[in-house]
Amino acid sequence: MPRPMANRHTMQRLVRAARVLPLLLILGVGACQAFLDVNQNPNAPENAAVDVRLPALITEFVHSTYYGENALWGAEWTQQFSFNSDNRSYSQVQRYELSETDASTAWDYFYARTGNTAYGIVRDASAPADVHYRGLGRMFYAWTFQIITDLWGPVPYREAFHPEIREPAYDQQQTVYQALLAQLDTAVTELSSATGRPPTGNDLLYSGDLSKWMKLAHLLQGRAQLRLAHAPGEDSVARANNALAALAGAFTGNGDDADFIYPGGQDARNPLYTFQELRNQFVGSEYLIEMLKGRNDPRLPIMFTPIVYDSVRGTTRYPATTTRYVGHPNGGATLPDSTVSWIGPFFSNENAPLSVASYADQKFTEAEARLIMSGAAAADVPYRAAIRANMTKLRVDTAAITAYLAARPNLSAVTNPLEEIITEKYIANFLKVEPWDDWRRTGYPRIPNPVPNAVLPGIPQRIRTPGSELSNNINQVTATGIPIGLEGMSIKVWWAGGSQ
Repeated sequence: MPRPMANRHTMQRLVRAARVLPLLLILGVGACQAFLDVNQNPNAPENAAVDVRLPALITEFVHSTYYGENALWGAEWTQQFSFNSDNRSYSQVQRYELSETDASTAWDYFYARTGNTAYGIVRDASAPADVHYRGLGRMFYAWTFQIITDLWGPVPYREAFHPEIREPAYDQQQTVYQALLAQLDTAVTELSSATGRPPTGNDLLYSGDLSKWMKLAHLLQGRAQLRLAHAPGEDSVARANNALAALAGAFTGNGDDADFIYPGGQDARNPLYTFQELRNQFVGSEYLIEMLKGRNDPRLPIMFTPIVYDSVRGTTRYPATTTRYVGHPNGGATLPDSTVSWIGPFFSNENAPLSVASYADQKFTEAEARLIMSGAAAADVPYRAAIRANMTKLRVDTAAITAYLAARPNLSAVTNPLEEIITEKYIANFLKVEPWDDWRRTGYPRIPNPVPNAVLPGIPQRIRTPGSELSNNINQVTATGIPIGLEGMSIKVWWAGGSQ
């Protein structure tokens, strides 16, 4: 049974307020925007009640995180999609050339909006009746900082959101992870409290179902633990064991997925639909489309559209079952729209939901943890469950799912089971934050690297230092020792094997 949807009018109002944000982030137009004070968020005024601020927090998080730079830059760099355009901004992104302003746009939204709103809810939800709001604010605070440190490495954490500190010190990534894991532990305790009012009517993901929020918090714990499995100085077995312990309390099926639902219509459309409608320049990448073809993957016609016209007659539309799916080579020349496949309507329709956490992703995390703990045979069960869950969500025919799984060899029979797990996870997490993170820490899948005319020797390992920090916090930036220009983007973050 589908989850009850949030009040339509509330949803339209919130999406209307935030729907321009993803487009600004994609285009990198931070140059026309003054530095955002981290203590002022126009979408969630600090004097509002915490229940009023929660919908704004959820909306801001979804948009800035899953339609912001970290998702779309990473998805483009890992060649899940390609920009088919002569637009200078797009060509710069494709060859890894980010400006200080581009980085500032993402940084300022994470700190000024999502992080600041979450911090304010935790601070102000002090009444016993607000304990569940406090837990939700704390969970989003930890989640936001995991993404921030995954993007930049060392970042201000302990001294963030203290207006009396004009130049907040940077904390090492290891320190930030220790803190956010502790915050998630506390969030679980707060969400499990028997007292307090549930967030009914203000919850745009789970409609006040605290049991699902607790499952999501456990998923985040497991994901964060596994992220550190191969970090310098970490015990991979211990981290994998911690991940499995957390995931035991997480999702039990696709019905637990955290899906942000768009009603559709003029003021409540999925931002990807709006962007496609305006530009028509997000297309399938040659790398991913050829991968799907090579694996006989039934998700191909769902993830992408067939090319529009017959190559000979020029007027005949291909049927939905056509095998003519053509990707655009990342970094390649612009091609006629009719000759390349676009992102499919399952993801780009005006009312397409945006999933920020899924059961499929959880099972892939479990598969990797079990591979570390017990070997390939033990990992095979959750690996297959993950594929089935993703295909089921994408409405792949049951017979096609069965045939695909039958064709995949048992992980114990393949040369590199980790590569198989991460490759399938890469497909399932289409247009999400995680594939770039997974590539940075594992090297999988084997993406062509670098693209033609790249300004760096390979796919970026982190985002460059924001221009806003160079202007306002240069002493603390310099103290990290990370180069502030494009060259800093080639330095691995700590959990990927770097020093910080």
